[in-house]
Amino acid sequence: MDRRDTMAQGRQQNNGSRQRCAQSAAAKAPAEPPKAVCAQLEQMNRKLAAASAEILRYQTRLFACERQMAALRQENAQLEAACEQARQEAECAGAHAEQLRQELARHAEAVRPVPVAAHTPPQPEPSAAQSPRPEPEAEQPHSPGRRFRSLLSRTGSPRPDWSTSRWS
Repeated sequence: MDRRDTMAQGRQQNNGSRQRCAQSAAAKAPAEPPKAVCAQLEQMNRKLAAASAEILRYQTRLFACERQMAALRQENAQLEAACEQARQEAECAGAHAEQLRQELARHAEAVRPVPVAAHTPPQPEPSAAQSPRPEPEAEQPHSPGRRFRSLLSRTGSPRPDWSTSRWS
């Protein structure tokens, strides 16, 4: 028990020295009138309220940013999934195209080439405009209409429609 007594005495001595330090500090500090203390306390309360409001604004902005980040992560995951699906489809399309190329090559080897002479198109038959003109049989009396129609047939222009007239 000797040990316990020693510890208790040490605590009492520490408490005593603390009290003496507190008393000396209080004696050194000038005593302020109560009005000044109240004004200072109110000023500190206003600063505390302003700081609390600012913290609340920052927390609100932080929450909004966190929600936006979550939405962007979700959108990013969807885009990555769509990109992966497009890659797979492109690989399938490439494999299919390669398969078609190989199949086409096999068919090309199987088909024997046809000589060029067999592919020459037949010569067109001479048309009425290109054929030699028959000799006129007998000269008929001069008819201006016949001569005009004959000129039109040689130039390849269509026959005029005589059923309509501009004087009708």
